[in-house]
Amino acid sequence: MKICTVSQSFYPYVGGVTRYLLALGRRLIDRGDELVVVHLKAGDAPDFEVVDGIKVYRMSDQENVLESIEGYFKFKELIIDITHGNEKVNYVPVEDRFNQGYPEYLGFNVSMYEKVKQVYETEQFDILHVHDFQVMPLAFLLRGELNVPTVFTWHIPFTDVMPAEWRDFLIRYMQYYDRIIFSTDEYVRTAVESGLDPEKISKINPFIETEKYCRSEENGFREKFDIQKDHNIVLCVARIDPRKGQEYLIRAMKEVVRKEPKTTCVFIGNGSLTKKILGRKNMLEELEALVDELGIGEHIKFLGKVSNEDLLEAYEACDMLVLPSINEGFGLVLSEAMCFSKPLIGSNIGGIPEQIMDGFNGHLFKPRDHRELAERIISLIENPELRREMGENGRKLANTRFCVERGFLEHCDIYDTIHLQKRIRDRSGAGESLLTE
Repeated sequence: MKICTVSQSFYPYVGGVTRYLLALGRRLIDRGDELVVVHLKAGDAPDFEVVDGIKVYRMSDQENVLESIEGYFKFKELIIDITHGNEKVNYVPVEDRFNQGYPEYLGFNVSMYEKVKQVYETEQFDILHVHDFQVMPLAFLLRGELNVPTVFTWHIPFTDVMPAEWRDFLIRYMQYYDRIIFSTDEYVRTAVESGLDPEKISKINPFIETEKYCRSEENGFREKFDIQKDHNIVLCVARIDPRKGQEYLIRAMKEVVRKEPKTTCVFIGNGSLTKKILGRKNMLEELEALVDELGIGEHIKFLGKVSNEDLLEAYEACDMLVLPSINEGFGLVLSEAMCFSKPLIGSNIGGIPEQIMDGFNGHLFKPRDHRELAERIISLIENPELRREMGENGRKLANTRFCVERGFLEHCDIYDTIHLQKRIRDRSGAGESLLTE
C-alpha cells in the first residue's frame, strides 16, 4: 500500500508533525508499505528528495505560493488563536474571515491541491492522509478527482473554548474526509457535540520512537552550558510562543529560587516556522526582560534551538520537565522526557492530562497559576525519592501508551480498513452493504 501524507511542514523543519511522520513512515516501510510526503518548501531545501526511504515532494515558491503567503499565515494564526482561546485577541466572527487572510488561505490550498494531483500522477498512491488545519480543505477540493480514501488528523486543541460558529466552520471541511483522527477524548467529545459524524472519528494518541530517547555516553550538558553541578535543573522544551506559557514558569522560578536557590531553569526552543518564513521575531526579548525585572538572571538559561544530542543530554541531565502551556494540542516532549525516567509538571489543559497522571508520573497545575506551579516544582526538588518513583512510572507509561509501535498499529488498522472498503466498493459496486451483512 502507498500512503501520501500532506502537511504544511516536514523535514528538514523538525517539529512535532515531522517526528510523528518520520516515526510512522519507518514502520510502514518495514511493513512493506510506501510513504510519500508533500509539504511547503522553506529555505533552500530541494523540490524532491528521499529521507529515510520516504519520498518527499515540496511545493516551492516557483508555484505562485509566496505571493499570498502572508495572508495564508494571517488566517493560520487566527485559527490558532481561536482554537487556543487567546484572550488577548479580539473575537473575529466567521463571516469576517475574508478580511483575515481566508482568500489567501484558500489560494494556498488550491496550490497544494494542484501539487497533490501532480504527485498522484507520478505515485498513484492508495490513501491520502492530510495533517492539520493548514491543508484541511484538500478533501473538499479533491472530491471526485482522486479515487482514494482520505484521512485527516487534527493536531491542535478542539474544545468548547472555540466559539460554536467556528467549530461548525471547521467541521464542514472535516466531513469530506473518510476518517478523522483526534488525539484526546476531550477533542473527540467536542467534535461529536459540534456535529461531526461519530462513525468517522478515531482517537490516536501521538507517539514517539521511545528507543531513540536514550543515551549511554558521558553527559556533558552541565559543562557545555555552564550549569553548576549541584544545581537542580528544571527543563522546559517548547517553541518560544505566548501559548507555551514560558512567562508563568519564569514567574514561578522567582518563588522557587527563594526557597531552593540551587536551581536553574533551562529553556530549549526557538520560534515557529510561520515566524521564520515571514521574518517575524519571537517573544524571547520579552521573556529576557521579565527575567531581568525579576532579578533571577543567574537562574535562567535560554538555549534556543539545540542539536538532537544536546536535547537528549538535557532530558538525561534534568531533574524534571515542565510544560506550562496555556493551551496544548498534546505536547510530545512530555513523552520524550518520560523515556528518561523524569517526573513531569504540566498545566491541566489539552493533551497534557492524557500524559500526566497527577501524583503518579508527575503533577498538574492550573494554567497561568505560577504560584501553584512553584509549589509543584519545590515539592519535587525536596523529594528526590518521589522524583525517582514518578520517573520510573513515567518510563513504563511511555513504553506502553505513547510508543510508535502502538500508534503504528492503530494507523494500520485505519489504513487497512478504509483501503479494503474501497476495494470492495470498486469491485462490487455494492458499497458498504457487503461489509455489514
